[in-house]
Amino acid sequence: MSKKTVVLFAALLTTTSLALGKETTYKTDDVSVSELFSLRIEPRMFNWTYEGLSEQFLYRSSLEGYPDLPSWIRYMYSPEYHSGFLYGTPPLRTADTRVPIEIIALNRLTYETKRLILMLAIHRKQPAKHVIQMKIDNLNWVHMMDPGRIENLKNIFRNDLWPESRPDLHVIFMDSAVKLGARLPLRPQQREGVVVHLGSSAEFSKRMLELQEEVKPLYKISSCTYKRTSVQTTFENSGFKLDWCAFRMVATEDDIKALPHHPNESHKHGAGRKEHQHYQLPHSFPDKWDAPLKSEVPERNYSDEIAISFAIPGMIFALLLCGLTIILCFQHEKL
Repeated sequence: MSKKTVVLFAALLTTTSLALGKETTYKTDDVSVSELFSLRIEPRMFNWTYEGLSEQFLYRSSLEGYPDLPSWIRYMYSPEYHSGFLYGTPPLRTADTRVPIEIIALNRLTYETKRLILMLAIHRKQPAKHVIQMKIDNLNWVHMMDPGRIENLKNIFRNDLWPESRPDLHVIFMDSAVKLGARLPLRPQQREGVVVHLGSSAEFSKRMLELQEEVKPLYKISSCTYKRTSVQTTFENSGFKLDWCAFRMVATEDDIKALPHHPNESHKHGAGRKEHQHYQLPHSFPDKWDAPLKSEVPERNYSDEIAISFAIPGMIFALLLCGLTIILCFQHEKL
């Protein structure tokens, strides 16, 4: 981080206290559990006009009264769009709550500071039972923040590959592929890639299951940018180039009693009760994992290992010593 940037951040933090005394703007946004939300932070939210200067505005976001954002909310700034973006997926524990997010904006041209309180009203929603995980290579995360592009992606599944998901198909997760461990592109003009998860409560269609069987042989490969599938043109016509090695279909509705080490594994509860493994598991069941006692853990005796570690080198040393002695004895007799 450059010295100039550090000074600007310091100025922003210093002027935060001044902003608290000024008029505060309030805004409410309705979001749902297990569904991705995104908010674009731009100058017009603070009644400012962009004047063409690079990084003219600086934003700082946090949970109101706290120094940082909740763990499930992320903030990123895009120099390409000259805007900041708040995005994340509310977990189940936040259902039926209101989360106040404080946004402090600094105009670098006039050093005017404004404050906005974004109230996230989180509504309860049935988590998705079936999830599609994909990696799009020709776009960055900021490009997928465009609602129109998201709709184009969902329409591929709703209208063609997975019509059963039309009523409730939604985005569960989205983030930069680089932040999730992918390599940076060799050329600056290349896209970083973005990972997107779509979910629905509908069963996978026959065509989706056929697509899964088609890409299964690619799972052992980490990346296959140039591999093609039978639905390649369907995605490319909408502007999406997928890495098919990262394409997964996950059924998240699993029987909790079938999981290993579950304390109630041997007991019979209500017939056929199933819960969402990824989003509801920690909260829907009060029972905790029955960890084994320390006394039940088998003890390992290291005396045999210690004896072997000394015996084998000792035997080798003794054989070498005997061999050397014999050689010296025969050499002495020849002399």
